[in-house]
Amino acid sequence: MSQNRSLNHAYLIPIFLFLALILDGVLMNLFAGQFITANYILTPRLFLLVLVLFTLLFPKQPLFLYALLFGVIYDSYYAGIIGLYAAGFALVIYLLKKVQNYLNPSVFISLLLFVFSQSFLESFIFACYNMLGYTQLTFENFVSLRLGPTLLLNVLFFIAVYYPFYKLSQWMYER
Repeated sequence: MSQNRSLNHAYLIPIFLFLALILDGVLMNLFAGQFITANYILTPRLFLLVLVLFTLLFPKQPLFLYALLFGVIYDSYYAGIIGLYAAGFALVIYLLKKVQNYLNPSVFISLLLFVFSQSFLESFIFACYNMLGYTQLTFENFVSLRLGPTLLLNVLFFIAVYYPFYKLSQWMYER
């Protein structure tokens, strides 16, 4: 997905990231009864999805900085600890940038990288909350109640938005 052409309409990247950040909260509020039950916790991570897709589709854009900036905003609205998601999002982008050059771009590779990114972020946040005493979940319960269902939900979101974002990236590279 690495493009050697110049990118037009780069101003759309932070707009889409901001909209995804807002949609995370809107979806959680609208569907709280369906997303949180005694048997599972589903967490929409549209912001992470858009961030990962843009990192893969626009490798020369400063998405590490966007991850930090929007991560602080994410922390201030959705988390109790400022800097936790900012660090998590930045680490995800850093790791993606490191492996991106070694992989041939495809929808399947993008999906695998998104699943890895989602798993890493959720595990990072869980580990931090666990060390600080903010959660009482065991690791086994975290994997079965939160990580698995959250991955499933967000993979469905990935399937729904990959092609439109791929077409958007092609349009943004046109002259």
